[in-house]
Amino acid sequence: NRATSARRQPGSAFKPVVYLAALEAGLNPESRFVDGPFSIAGYSPRNYEGTYAGEVAVAEAVARSINTVAVQVAVQAGLSRVVEMARRLGLGEGFEAEASLALGTGEVTLLDLTQAYAVLANGGRRAWPFVIERITDTEGRMIWRRGGEGAERIADEAHVRTLTRWLAGAVEHGTGRLAKLDRDAAGKTGTTQNFRDAWFLGFTADLVAGVWMGNDDASAMKNVTGGGAPARLWREFMLEAHKGLPPRPLY
Repeated sequence: NRATSARRQPGSAFKPVVYLAALEAGLNPESRFVDGPFSIAGYSPRNYEGTYAGEVAVAEAVARSINTVAVQVAVQAGLSRVVEMARRLGLGEGFEAEASLALGTGEVTLLDLTQAYAVLANGGRRAWPFVIERITDTEGRMIWRRGGEGAERIADEAHVRTLTRWLAGAVEHGTGRLAKLDRDAAGKTGTTQNFRDAWFLGFTADLVAGVWMGNDDASAMKNVTGGGAPARLWREFMLEAHKGLPPRPLY
C-alpha cells in the first residue's frame, strides 16, 4: 500500500513544516529575504528553474516555492525546531537537522504527510487517520464504533492561519495554479530530484487530500512535477468530492 507504507522524499511539499516552525520561532510574516546564491556548511541550495528573484516577501517565496528562502528560513528558525515540528505533525522520527531537510530530503508516507496538512486544515489541532469507523453484526446491530481521541492542539491557530493564507496564494497564483477550484483552497506542490517523486497536498474548508506520483523503483518519471499531473488529479478529485457542497472560506 503506497499510501501507508512507501516512504518517499516529499520535496517542497515539506516546506509548510519549515514555515510553521519558523512562525512559532518568531518569523515576522512581513519579512523579506534575498533569493540568490548562497552556501551553508558546504550546502548550496538552488531553485528549480535555476534562476533567482532577488528580494522577495515570505508569502511570495511560499507561493513560488523558492528553495533558497526556505533554507534560510529553516536555518534562522533552527533546524532542530524544524525536526521537532515534523515530529509533532506526525511525520515520524529519523529526520536529520541539516539544511537540506528544508527542501524535503527526509522520507515520509503519503498518509503521514496528508495528516500533517490535516492539522493545518483543522486550525492547528491534530486529525487522526483511521480505516474502520464501525462494525456491525449480520443483523445490523452495532458491535463497535470508533471513538474520538480528542483534538490535541499541535500549533498556534494564528500561525496556522498565516501559513494557510500563504498556501492559498500557492494555489491562486503560484506553483499550484492547476489545482485551483471553484472555492477557496490551500496547498503545496513537491518535486524531488530527477523527477522521482511528484506531490500535491491541499485542503478546503471541508476536505484535505494528498496526491503522490512516482515509480516503485524510484526511477525518474518523464518531467512530472507536483504542479502538473498531481495538481490536476487533486483538482479533479476535489471537484467531484465537493459536488453539492456550498463554498466556504478556509477560516
